[in-house]
Amino acid sequence: MTEQSQEIYSLIIPMRGKTILIPSKALAEIVPFIDSEPAPDNHEPWHLGFLHWRGTKMPVISYEQILDKDFPPLERRLKMVAIINTQLGQKDAPYFGIGVEGIPRLGLVTEESIEHCDTDNVDDLHPTIAADVKFNGREMILPNIIELEKLIQEHT
Repeated sequence: MTEQSQEIYSLIIPMRGKTILIPSKALAEIVPFIDSEPAPDNHEPWHLGFLHWRGTKMPVISYEQILDKDFPPLERRLKMVAIINTQLGQKDAPYFGIGVEGIPRLGLVTEESIEHCDTDNVDDLHPTIAADVKFNGREMILPNIIELEKLIQEHT
């Protein structure tokens, strides 16, 4: 019996810092950052504001600032947002947005195309990172969507 290789269609999402890789099912859409409102003054610096999309008001974050508090803040001139489907099943918050630098590209992830960067330091990763990987030889982050959701719910 032959073993079948699993393939996962994923999106390579460029940001100003690291590039993230997420399964295509996790992404609802890429939209312009229009019809938005700023975050309240007392919110975390990584909370960029709220985006009105398809009848919902969702928080938009800077993932780079969550990972590194010293990362230069994104300006309100953010152009594009990756809308992420949430995983915790909260009907009042089915999406959140991540500010992105460019247009995502499709990538087909296979066992041969991906590898962990440093398996010795997996426990040292930020809680919102599921894995630090190389996909086709390029370093990327696999975000932990559930941990991101929890963090957003705590602070927005």
